[in-house]
Amino acid sequence: MQFGLYLRKKGVVTAEQLVDALDEQHRNLISIGQLAIEEGVLSARDVFAVLRSQRGLPGERFGEVALAIGVLRKHTLDRLLALQWARKPPLEEVLVRQGAISRARLDEELAAYRREMERRGAVVTRCIAPAPHRNTAPATNQPDEAEALAMLA
Repeated sequence: MQFGLYLRKKGVVTAEQLVDALDEQHRNLISIGQLAIEEGVLSARDVFAVLRSQRGLPGERFGEVALAIGVLRKHTLDRLLALQWARKPPLEEVLVRQGAISRARLDEELAAYRREMERRGAVVTRCIAPAPHRNTAPATNQPDEAEALAMLA
């Protein structure tokens, strides 16, 4: 079970608060194009070529278009997507910033979540450390918005 859904099931946050936090988390993702430039994988010219091609293909993602026009290879896109995932704002931090949960309550619930997952034999791979002074930290594995909405229904 994902930590955000754990909080929802326990009634610590509402479904609306969870969805709002997932929305904010998604809005604050670094774009694949920006990451590609930062990582030296694509030039600004390449990124603009992808964006021009993408304009005529509504609903197509940057990475898919970049693969289709040959400026990125699958393994490079996979690396950029992993980097994007690692750099997304942690859902827990978003919930605290939005006032859905206090830092102290988050720390308590995170400890309880870890105990519960250990009891179940699950491995928690990405959780933040309870440190109120930290600005960035790894995130707990979280479902994307569509997955979360489906699980809440």
